[in-house]
Amino acid sequence: MYTPTHFRMEDESEMRAVMRSYDFGLLLIPGEPDLAATHIPFKLADERLVLIGHVAMANPASAAIKAGKEAMVVFTGPHAYVSPSWYAKPNENVPTWNYVAVHAFGRLVPLEGVEAERALSSQIADFESEWRITNLEEKRRAMLELAIQPFEFEIDRLEGKAKLSQNKPLEERLRIAQALNERGEHAVAYHMIEDEAEEDD
Repeated sequence: MYTPTHFRMEDESEMRAVMRSYDFGLLLIPGEPDLAATHIPFKLADERLVLIGHVAMANPASAAIKAGKEAMVVFTGPHAYVSPSWYAKPNENVPTWNYVAVHAFGRLVPLEGVEAERALSSQIADFESEWRITNLEEKRRAMLELAIQPFEFEIDRLEGKAKLSQNKPLEERLRIAQALNERGEHAVAYHMIEDEAEEDD
């Protein structure tokens, strides 16, 4: 990912936070002849740098998972259009886009049996307080095991980019954040202000 120095995220905890908050990622697997892309939710493990996910067995990505291939997962954080009219001198600026993104690189690890069920249960528990896989009839659980391929994605490298107008003076950044807030783009504005506060510390 092209990332000028002033936009680069260095703090792993910040990148973890993005992956947790914007957990619907894009799994990209190199292949022949095409690059395979799958949009799925991920769960970041609490202690390890590992993502948990699953795909339909009918998805071609399941073969790559079983083969333990290397892959990449893209997480798109908050993003918003930035108008030149928000600057003190609009005619000296151009339209742009502010955004936060994290790319995770690593290896796919297929899960089976108890590990597979534990992974699915872990993902479900984040959204359901009562429903469990064990609630299913035994026959349906058996069908589910045949239809879904759970996996772990062992991360060996993270790249994060927070393009939040860091190349602009503080006054301009505050103007942009205010304009974003007024238009309901609170998440991007929050990240801009938070980033500024971290620079001041």
